[in-house]
Amino acid sequence: MGARSRLLAKLKAGEDIPGTGITLRRAPEQLELERRRPLSYYRRVLYFCGKCGQCRYVYQDAYWSRVCPSGELRKFEAYYLGGKNLLLWGLLSGKLEWTSKAAEILYHCTLCGNCVQQCQLPEIHNYALEWLHAARVEVVNRGLGPMPEHRRFGEWVRREHNPYMEPHSARLSWLGEKPKGKGEVTYFVGCTSSYRELEVAKAVVSLLKSSGVKFTLLEDEWCCGSPLYWTGQVDVVEELARHNARELEKTEAAVAVTSCAGCYRMLKQIYPEVYGVELSMEVLHISELLLKLVREGALQPERELSWAVTYHDPCHLGRHTGVYEAPRQLIGSIRGLELREMLRNRRNAWCCGAGAGVKSAFKQLASYAASERIREAEETGAQVLLTACPFCEMNLREAAEKAGSKIRVLDITQALSYSIKASRSEASQH
Repeated sequence: MGARSRLLAKLKAGEDIPGTGITLRRAPEQLELERRRPLSYYRRVLYFCGKCGQCRYVYQDAYWSRVCPSGELRKFEAYYLGGKNLLLWGLLSGKLEWTSKAAEILYHCTLCGNCVQQCQLPEIHNYALEWLHAARVEVVNRGLGPMPEHRRFGEWVRREHNPYMEPHSARLSWLGEKPKGKGEVTYFVGCTSSYRELEVAKAVVSLLKSSGVKFTLLEDEWCCGSPLYWTGQVDVVEELARHNARELEKTEAAVAVTSCAGCYRMLKQIYPEVYGVELSMEVLHISELLLKLVREGALQPERELSWAVTYHDPCHLGRHTGVYEAPRQLIGSIRGLELREMLRNRRNAWCCGAGAGVKSAFKQLASYAASERIREAEETGAQVLLTACPFCEMNLREAAEKAGSKIRVLDITQALSYSIKASRSEASQH
């Protein structure tokens, strides 16, 4: 088999860029660039963009469905990837001035990566997410950002270690008796599950208790830093990373597990790759750990729930870190669940609209994206929309309630917990 044939075979098999769920794309004489570099480093690649519009649609395999919430809402070129590339080229070449309006456009994006997945130019396909984030850091350095809402939660993270304007002392208020001693698994709860989506945190603890796994929680968990990092407020993220790493190492656990896709990406990818903060333990998303426990028989989802469900891929978990199958296999382990995939799924999944500071600063965009996803979920005929990130769950549920939708939005941990709790409750009555 020749080199070209081997390359085509790899692409057909769906080989990913290492550490992501975005397909690897190569071409002869392709530029190989470094990641996590300042915006100016990528200047020469920005003009490669031919403004073809491919970044707006799923390429072939989902019937040319739309992919960009920001562009589809605003209906103006600057809000799509192609327009942002041209905007950044103009700013870096001095043809345009850095203004508050330019900053707003650069922030009006969830950094979901769906546009990047669709682009057929290898340099842009492989690296555009790098400069889209670097642009936000540049905006902050120039004093034009972050957006006012981002600045407020950034200040609160520095003060109370969470972006929800809640007291740090209330982080574990949802928890009854804290697990005593050290464990083989440490549950990194995350801010959203600690302060807003409490049922997710409760479901995880219930499942870990049911499995018999010895687990613990951090004595002093801080925000993972995801909201600050993706809004360009990077100056404090290393402090958060090093604090959380110290707290995790104190537990002497073999595994750190998160129920939040954003926390997972930070611990698994950003901490080591950006800040050199390497954890001695394995980092898993809760779907990966629970699937392992189910397969080992430590968890037995015996009760049939008899639900038709669909699954929403969180961007941080799917396109950004490549975890597509564990949540689906976990859903498949629950008796009675019928999984009905949405047209846009896995690499092509439409973003929920909440990430990268959008939910706080651009509520219309967050609501629009989530409403679009709810409509797509309804089209499957599913009764329940499952996801694997509390932030996605929160935004999608709010959109469903606003639209008067009958579809129920749950985290996969809640579905598994219902199955196990119900089966054990039934067993105790016999």
